[in-house]
Amino acid sequence: MSLLQTISVADLAIEAVAREARVSKATIYRWWDSKGALVIDAFMESHFSNTPMPTAVDPRSALKRHLTSLVQYFSGRAGKLVVQILCEGHDDHALLADFNERFATNRRRLVQETFERGQQEGQFRRDIDAEWAVEVLYSPIYRRLIFGQPLDEMFIQQLCDSIDVLFSTEPKSKISRSSPKK
Repeated sequence: MSLLQTISVADLAIEAVAREARVSKATIYRWWDSKGALVIDAFMESHFSNTPMPTAVDPRSALKRHLTSLVQYFSGRAGKLVVQILCEGHDDHALLADFNERFATNRRRLVQETFERGQQEGQFRRDIDAEWAVEVLYSPIYRRLIFGQPLDEMFIQQLCDSIDVLFSTEPKSKISRSSPKK
């Protein structure tokens, strides 16, 4: 939905969506019961194609590729859209529940299954709860989104390094850190 490239979720009007799609407002409401549901669908359609979970590679590589594509995708307009959905959700609990149910829960399940496959294949420690591992991997991304901190190459490297340092069955190495700012 190109409108979300130029305006915020709060400013989005169903009338404008209908005008852009060249359909009636009633047609839009036939397919989506709320503006939030429409925004979530538009986000999800783009998100899944831009942040795949590779299946033809080992679980460690799959997670690193997925997290890299996710951070790169969220560093643009999609990240701003996620923050807007989360912010709108603080006043609209149905929107937040819908976003969590339709997007976050399903996506996290896929990442968790990949992590569990890594545990079964001996790449990841078995003493780590897979659901918690997903929380540990995703939380820094969303925190940076919410607080407007950079989702840059250094962050991607640190996030991917953390997979090895925190979860790997192989000897640990240190996570590279940026030099302190003076």
